[in-house]
Amino acid sequence: MQAVLPPIQVPSDDELFRDLMDRFTVLAEACARFSQDVYRKTGTSVEPMSEDTMRRNLKITQSVFGKRSLEALAIVYMNRSVGMEGLKRALGPIRASFLKMRLRQLEAEGLIQRDDASKASDEARYSLTYKGEMIARLGEPVLLYLRLADGWRNPAPPATTRADAESGSAKPTAERT
Repeated sequence: MQAVLPPIQVPSDDELFRDLMDRFTVLAEACARFSQDVYRKTGTSVEPMSEDTMRRNLKITQSVFGKRSLEALAIVYMNRSVGMEGLKRALGPIRASFLKMRLRQLEAEGLIQRDDASKASDEARYSLTYKGEMIARLGEPVLLYLRLADGWRNPAPPATTRADAESGSAKPTAERT
């Protein structure tokens, strides 16, 4: 005789949205406490930020968030391993020379690795290093939060081309329904 399970109560969209926003608030507070704990344990202070700390943070920001870097990291993270053609397809219009330069920079930063360094760069596959994986895993909640705050069940808007952005014809982001 099988046990009868009670029906699963599905929350409304508004209830689910509020619950998830509350959970992101708790996560943000936990992250802030974690950061403060790291500063305390290392004997450093976040305030006032020293010139050296600002320079180091700027260098990190430029390498991770530089033009097409974050997109490339996200694509490698989602695919676990991807070749040059797969990256170019996913990124849209991009010069091969620029992409190769960006991949070399990400590799020098220790964020990605070429899985077969003996192959030409067009044939090699790229994957995240441990450091790159950590950045992707730490960044995933940020992307989830932004998707939630931007209308989490709405489909992704079409990619904006440079011509759209310059002409001002890019479509505004959809509101949460």
